[in-house]
Amino acid sequence: MPHPYWPLFDLVVRTPRIEVRYPDDELLIELAALAARGVHEPDRMPFLTAWTRAPSPELERAALKHWWAQRAEWSPEKWNFVGAVVVDGVAAGVQGLHAESFAVTGLVSTGSWLGRDMQGQGLGKEMRAAVLHLAFAGLDARVAYSGAFECPGPSATRRTGIK
Repeated sequence: MPHPYWPLFDLVVRTPRIEVRYPDDELLIELAALAARGVHEPDRMPFLTAWTRAPSPELERAALKHWWAQRAEWSPEKWNFVGAVVVDGVAAGVQGLHAESFAVTGLVSTGSWLGRDMQGQGLGKEMRAAVLHLAFAGLDARVAYSGAFECPGPSATRRTGIK
């Protein structure tokens, strides 16, 4: 049965190996715990904001507050889809899809992370492809900015692609 009050809870994008779904609070707690276990090597920083450097349980609380704020501020003009990446029923990471003035611009952007034990299996490409399929085939997006950091050493450089 569809969710009567928050239809986003029914949103799921499936690929052969993963699901990218709008998370309920239970899944957000799993994601927060996953983030606290690590999403990158300690000597790297693949994010513009060093949120992964916070100690536990501060990291988990800050992550939950961030995700709850994204949910509370959702509007047709500005939205941030926090897609929980689930592999074999287990939280593996987050694949985001963001937009401002989407009805006017048709523009979206993506951001993501995976738990360290899930990296190196091609899941990052698959989850990004899944959310871009949602953007283009499901929402009629016209342009997507999809960024990533390359971390060859202690300093990171940002790569951004246009689709």
